[in-house]
Amino acid sequence: MRLPALLACALGVALLPAADLLEANRDPAVAPTADFWRHANARWHAAHPLAADRASYYSYDWLDDLVRADVLALHRDLLTPGRDLTPAQRKLADFWRSALAFETGPAELPAGVRAVLGRLDAAATPQQLLEVAADLSRFGVGSYVGLGADQDARNEHQVALLLWQSGLSLPEKSYYLGADAEPKRVREAFPAHVARLLAHLGDAPDRAATAARDILAFETRLAQVSRALEDLEDPEKNYHKLTIAELDALAPGLRWAEVLRRAGAPVTTHVVVGQPEFVTGLGKVLATTPAATVRDYLRFQAIAAFADVLNGRTAADAFLFEGTVLSGATRQRSLEERALKIEDGAIGDLVGREYVARHFSPTQRERFRGVTENVRAVFAERLKANPWMDEATRAWAGRKLAAVKARVGYPDKWRPCEEAAIGPGRLVDNLVAVHAWNLRREFARVGGEPEREEWGMRPYTVNAYYNPLNNEIVLPAAILSAPGYAGEALDDAVLYGYVATTIGHELTHGFDDSGRHYGATGRLEEGWSRATEAAFRARCEKLIASYDREEPLPGMRVNGRLTLSENIADLGGVELALDAFLRTETYRSGRKIGGQTPLQRFFLAYAFSFAGQVRPETLAKQLRSDTHAPAAQRINVVLRHIDRFHEAFGTKPGDPMWLDPAERVRIW
Repeated sequence: MRLPALLACALGVALLPAADLLEANRDPAVAPTADFWRHANARWHAAHPLAADRASYYSYDWLDDLVRADVLALHRDLLTPGRDLTPAQRKLADFWRSALAFETGPAELPAGVRAVLGRLDAAATPQQLLEVAADLSRFGVGSYVGLGADQDARNEHQVALLLWQSGLSLPEKSYYLGADAEPKRVREAFPAHVARLLAHLGDAPDRAATAARDILAFETRLAQVSRALEDLEDPEKNYHKLTIAELDALAPGLRWAEVLRRAGAPVTTHVVVGQPEFVTGLGKVLATTPAATVRDYLRFQAIAAFADVLNGRTAADAFLFEGTVLSGATRQRSLEERALKIEDGAIGDLVGREYVARHFSPTQRERFRGVTENVRAVFAERLKANPWMDEATRAWAGRKLAAVKARVGYPDKWRPCEEAAIGPGRLVDNLVAVHAWNLRREFARVGGEPEREEWGMRPYTVNAYYNPLNNEIVLPAAILSAPGYAGEALDDAVLYGYVATTIGHELTHGFDDSGRHYGATGRLEEGWSRATEAAFRARCEKLIASYDREEPLPGMRVNGRLTLSENIADLGGVELALDAFLRTETYRSGRKIGGQTPLQRFFLAYAFSFAGQVRPETLAKQLRSDTHAPAAQRINVVLRHIDRFHEAFGTKPGDPMWLDPAERVRIW
């Protein structure tokens, strides 16, 4: 999944002509051959310092600000007194009112959650503690096991129950086990956060402090039996279809049929388990941890799940850790901004329908479908000429590429969120109602055909994704529907540098180190020969090494293996978009704009998609727990591997942006 380049069309045209924007951002004092990311963006950075409520601010946040203004306007329109609303609009208006009013409400958990916690003291055995966790999951409270339903990766015609490792409050297991300064800083601040939230459940300070230390120790034991993030990237190694009896055998004493039932899931013959060794480890951890500690852990998970939405006091206390310790921000975002984020996660499709009706035309949709097909055609040609794949593997890849479904703008089928029991009451009650509705829909599909038309993002979301199970790329309207986009100011260099790099990025995800394991229909399969796989691996290792050398913070390097899939997609996205751009009249004309050639402007436009600043705390978290490399590396490292970049800016040996041709990696 790729975020930054998805701002694409809106920025230059909405606020300045594209040519002026690129020139205004560029700092001639920084040589493009020294640090291209800074050269392209330094003046934009100076003009956009971080506000106290921002952990980071990138050019896609700028677009998000513009989109948010449109979304807020449609909410104000729906709340106009006397307006005649459809049933769906009425549900949206009720939810929005509850979101704007939550700060003044009581710090009281939803009634269903309180009822489960009221039975908690009776849970003493590992089985009972697992069942209570399942009870809580029905209300959206996560704990030490993840349970859901999705397409079976080995049977594209059936939805399966899925079970995976879970239970950690910190971003990644190294925060519990790492010995260096950053995880230690976060780890030492965590107990105070736990104690603050437990106080809202009535715990006295001494009791809350003791429970917090015990909870950290318990989560540390969970971390010890969890896989690292990079070990979750290989879909083959995270797929184990087991019978209920086989699942029970992983941790003797735990009976999963009852756990599934308590979670609201159907008791099927099989469950797809992501990490079987975690289930075994969980059984041992539960058996050797005092039940009182596990009960406190579940109480903490319950309050933590709702702290952001109970009232202003709980939200402020949660922010002290989540916003300040983990991210470096010192002030919460505005109530409206937080309300929009909450609403997006719950009933975003209701908002999306209204947004599309106002801000995205069928003409825009068709234009970007055309751009998408241009990039796909280039990719198909490059596959046919790929020198390191054998003929059979090239044919397999070609069939998969041809079958990719390109979803542009908005879904053809909306999620009927208005079916949820949303009313004018408390926000937490509306959230519980929506979660229950989603859970019923999700589990009702187990054993049947997957839902292939609904999206995992909203049309107003500044992002995009590739879904391997449906072999689809999804490009929401918000990144394509800027005011004046069709204007002459947006030439092909900007169009392909902004938008087509994103399209190419998402298409490439179907052929990265994870996506390549899925076939044209979304089935987990091996379509590559061993020789082709070996050639691919050799190229990946060179790419990993080029990122491993990067040190964005003192003593903290990029993890080239953790970020490999995104790095492959970044590199492929630029290669595909560039190849498509070289076929345009804009490139062939050679006409300069703002003193820059079309080729130079393509790279400047791409660099601007990652313009931005980030606080050290957030960057440190990203380096440990994000599959994306930091922004500067997503520009500079990628472009070092692109021959045309060196041609455009005349790099030479000794320049920081130079990379010897023999070391440049070309995968797609």
